[in-house]
Amino acid sequence: MDYNNNEYSFTTQNTQPVQPKKKGGFKKVLAGVLAVAIIGGGAGFGGAYLAGSLVNSTSAVSQSAETSSTVTTTQPAPADLSSLANTEQKKTTDELSASELYKAVEQSIVKVSNYQKVSTTSTSGSGSIYDYFFGGGFYGGKKETEPSIQLYGTGSGVIFTTDGYVITNYHVIQNAAKISVTVTDSVTGDEGVEMEAQVIGSDSSTDLAVLKITRDEAFAAAPIGDSSSLEIGQTVCAIGNPAGLDKTITMGIVSGLNRHYSSEEGYELSSIQTDTAINPGNSGGGLFDMYGNVVGIVNSKIVAEYTENLGFAITIDEAKPIINDLINFGYVTGRPVLGVTTIQLNEYTAYLYGYNTTGLLITSINEDAPVAKSGLRLGDIITQINGTDVTTVSDVQAIIKSMSAGDTVEATIVRQSEESSRTQTLKITIELTENRG
Repeated sequence: MDYNNNEYSFTTQNTQPVQPKKKGGFKKVLAGVLAVAIIGGGAGFGGAYLAGSLVNSTSAVSQSAETSSTVTTTQPAPADLSSLANTEQKKTTDELSASELYKAVEQSIVKVSNYQKVSTTSTSGSGSIYDYFFGGGFYGGKKETEPSIQLYGTGSGVIFTTDGYVITNYHVIQNAAKISVTVTDSVTGDEGVEMEAQVIGSDSSTDLAVLKITRDEAFAAAPIGDSSSLEIGQTVCAIGNPAGLDKTITMGIVSGLNRHYSSEEGYELSSIQTDTAINPGNSGGGLFDMYGNVVGIVNSKIVAEYTENLGFAITIDEAKPIINDLINFGYVTGRPVLGVTTIQLNEYTAYLYGYNTTGLLITSINEDAPVAKSGLRLGDIITQINGTDVTTVSDVQAIIKSMSAGDTVEATIVRQSEESSRTQTLKITIELTENRG
């Protein structure tokens, strides 16, 4: 495709009749652990996405898997794409059956495979006394082989442009050395065509990523809907690849709206709650209304004792500006941060580190950010921002989320004297900087 200097614009392709928006809205901050729906190759794994706090989920369990990442995010020139949905795809203002919905959008649902570097250790056929004590026994010494690229896990994705842009979750591609997308062949109809994918941009704060696949023929793309028009009790379907079962559709209702939770970086996200079956492998797939529009990107479910059918999808309205920025810049623009790394000190952790003050302990300062010239030092503890007490990263984000890079905040800090154990309280002005991921 050709690129030019026009900024990419995310346009909604909502085929559902416009519904009046409800005023107000019930907002809760979720508390607990959300288990991501990604499945591993072979025996499989259930990765887990710590998403802040989930309400009524006190016994949630989580698992995680971490490896080093070698995938390089590629930032293209801003793309001028006339549409984010397949203009040739049949649109309807009539509500579809589940079968009709599946037939209309199933080619836009893809499997996303995460390949990672794996080092293996082999035992040679001969050994020595030295090998016995230091290498692996009389029968051979241990030898580490060159890392190989192996399938680590699979999730789902949604093609949303005819030239091959794919939405998925950040955790589906996290730490990958190679990423592939399995699509339907436009000529033969073969559903098992695996294509290597390019990472255009990813954002761990919102658990979203954009991939790009390329071929001469146009891709079938799913229409992008409007999640603000959803109503509780409305029928929806999730389509993805749970447990490795390609393009599986499950049906349910919207169980709740405006379900808010905080990511690990402290960013508050909005989700659609649904009782539609969500399982490992559904991550990154689409949540569809019954008019064939993508209204959410499936990313998690509650895994806890005594809980069932509590799945979540990122609202497509919240995803749209994120996707725009990922395509145009490779990161989310305009997101302000202080420019420091901190350890959260509650009463317990403060005691462990030998402090008698709660707050945010500064462990590193970005030398390229304005904060480096603010007078802030390593070891300082931020206790307030603009006069409001802060003990978590979420507290800071709540204060600065409506601000912009270049704005300033006043931080109250506690600093321990280098010569004695005495402390002093200072006020320091910090200029916010843009988070570029």
